[in-house]
Formats: sequence, C-alpha cells, structure tokens
Amino acid sequence: MKDTTQYPQKIKKLFKALKKGAGKAKKPASDDLIEAIIFAVLCQHCPESSAKAALKKIQSHFTDYNDLRVARREEIVEVINSDITEATKTAETITALLNAVFQKYDCLAPEDFANAGKKNARDILEKFNGMTPFICSYVMLTVLNAHAVPLTGKMIEYLKANDLIDPQLDNAQAVSFIEKQISASNAYAFYTAIRHDSELM
Repeated sequence: MKDTTQYPQKIKKLFKALKKGAGKAKKPASDDLIEAIIFAVLCQHCPESSAKAALKKIQSHFTDYNDLRVARREEIVEVINSDITEATKTAETITALLNAVFQKYDCLAPEDFANAGKKNARDILEKFNGMTPFICSYVMLTVLNAHAVPLTGKMIEYLKANDLIDPQLDNAQAVSFIEKQISASNAYAFYTAIRHDSELM
C-alpha cells in the first residue's frame, strides 16, 4: 500500500516555493456572479490568458450578458473560437448556465444568491444545468470567499505527475484532499500558483 503521509508536506513545500516566486496573488476585482461563471467556463479547459482574451471579446461583442444569454451558439463560437478549445461545448455551457440563473431568479443580477449563505449557494450552483465541480468551486472561492480550491483536469495531472497527490485519486477525491491541506486564507493563492505552474507543462 502506498504511503500517503508524505503528500501534505510535499504540497506545503511546493506551495511555499511557488508563492515566493509568484508574489501575492490578488483575487479578481469583480465579485459579479455572472462574470465569474463565464470566466470559469472559459478557463476550465484553457489557460487563463486565453480565457481573459475571450472574455474581453465577449464583453466587446455583446451588448450585455443577457444579450450573450440569448445569442445563437454559432455567434458565441465565432467570437471565442480563436482563443478557446472546444469552443462549441464552451458556448453551450455558457448559455446553459446563464439560462439556469435567469430561470431561477428572473434576472442575471440576483441579490438573493449572495445572501443565501455559502452552503445554500453551493447547493444552488450544483443544481444548475451545465455546472461542473471546477466552475462551482471557482465561483464559491472568488464570489463568496468560501473555502474552495478549484482544480482543472490539467492541474490534477500536474499534482499527480509531481507526486504531490496519490495517483489513484479521482478528480473529486483530489479536490477534497487538497482542500484539507490548504487553508481558506491560502486557497486563492494556491489555486493561482498551481494553475500557473501547471500551464507551463
């Protein structure tokens, strides 16, 4: 049986080294639910630099996020295709999630969401059509300052390749393990540090 007691110390050592090299990570200035959802969809399978470029194009092309919500899939794909892999699937996920928010709140600026409490907010997010664990964790972390560590598939591969987590863990188990090692106050810094290093692979 593989000795797993080594992993927490390895994670802390790497995080300390990466954090020292990267400087202090700053959370996104916006705590807008819809913007966080869109950005998370864009960056769950692509580098953050590509997601930022795609988000700027979306904001420039569409009148507002409601205009994006009702847009044809082909139009969204045309806007993001040069930056985002799996552009069709990404466009479908964006519109599915925006429509899920709209159907629940009858708007795209729901005050009730932020006031729902972290546990209820997570329950609400998880029920939205098109939601994934990464998107949910990203929104919880950046919008609600919850204790969550969003991990993309590439980030999990990076952790396994560097012998930082048990290679037999599935994605959900990997996230759960990492969240036990990383405090809420360090969650965003850990996310950005590991994400940046994993994207250099």
